[in-house]
Amino acid sequence: MRPTPDHPSLLGPLRRPAPLIVAAAVAVFAVLAWVYRGDAAAGRIDRRAGSAVDALGHRSGSLLADAVTFGSPPTVVLCALLVAGLALYLRRRRLAVLAVVGPGLTGVATTVLKPLIGRTIGTATADGYAFPSGHTGGAVSIGLLVALLLVGLLPVARTGPAVATLAATALPAGGTVGAGMVRIGAHYATDTVGGFCAAVALGLGAALVIDRVADRRVRPVRTT
Repeated sequence: MRPTPDHPSLLGPLRRPAPLIVAAAVAVFAVLAWVYRGDAAAGRIDRRAGSAVDALGHRSGSLLADAVTFGSPPTVVLCALLVAGLALYLRRRRLAVLAVVGPGLTGVATTVLKPLIGRTIGTATADGYAFPSGHTGGAVSIGLLVALLLVGLLPVARTGPAVATLAATALPAGGTVGAGMVRIGAHYATDTVGGFCAAVALGLGAALVIDRVADRRVRPVRTT
C-alpha cells in the first residue's frame, strides 16, 4: 500500500536513493573495518586529518572538544526523545518510532563492534577500543532524524533537494563531533568515518523497514 495523508511516508523522496546510500555506507564501513582490524597505529589519512585539526588553533580546537558532548549517550537520548515527542505531536508516528530505533541501534552496534574489530587507541582496554566512534554515530543519528523531519514538513518533493537536506544535517553533526573526538585524542579520523557510516546505514536502513512495514498495514481508501 502507498502512504496516505494520515500515514505519511517517513523517507518521502529519499525512499529511492536510500538503499544506495545504505549500501555505500556499509561498503565504506566494511573496508575500513577490514583495513584497521586489530590495529593500534594511525594511518596516513588519520595523520593528515589529525594535523588539520591541530592546525585550527587553540580556540577552535577547544570549541571542537566541547562539541563532543552532542554525541554523548545522555545528549543523544535526550535529543531522540525530544524528536520522538515532536513527531508524535505532529502525527508523524513513523518518525517517532525511528527516533527510538535509529539512535538505539547505532549505540548498540558501535558498542558491540568495537571489541570485535579490535582497533585500539591508547591502551588496549574497553576504553581504548576506537572503531567505530560511538559519539560520531550518535550525533549523525540525530542529524538524520532532523533531516527526515525537515523533508517531511517542508515542500521538498524532489530527490536532489531531499538528499541535500540530509547531507546538510548529517555531515555537520558528524563532522563537528568527529573532529572533536580527534582533537581530544579519543579517536582516529577513520574511526569517526566508521561511526558516521554505521549511523547512516542503520538509520536509513531502519527507516526503509519502518516505511515498508507501515505501508503494508495501511488499508486502502475505498471510494464510492
